[in-house]
Amino acid sequence: MMEYIVHNLFSTEAGVVWLVLKWILVVAAAGFVGQFGKAFATYVMRRTRERNQAEAQCPPGTVPEASGPAGPALKEDPLPAQPATEPTARLKDDKKQKKALAKQQKKLLKKLFQ
Repeated sequence: MMEYIVHNLFSTEAGVVWLVLKWILVVAAAGFVGQFGKAFATYVMRRTRERNQAEAQCPPGTVPEASGPAGPALKEDPLPAQPATEPTARLKDDKKQKKALAKQQKKLLKKLFQ
């Protein structure tokens, strides 16, 4: 029995050698794609983290522009024309409208998935 297995494993009659080589190439290609994806994801996360840190370090009212050799340039944001504080009645109305909208969406989703 062992002789039969060894003979068929290394013979080219059944094409087992090519089958094994094909699987080795498939696994190697999958490993390459996986490693490339991991490296790319790490790069994207690092870049996003750096961008978020640059925005967090900026003083209020400024937005970082494209990075130059001296670091990120700061661009002044125009200040809003209206004051930051709004009447509390208007804020309450907005909150009520958002709550009613969320309730309607929840009911709709409940009807769809029953």
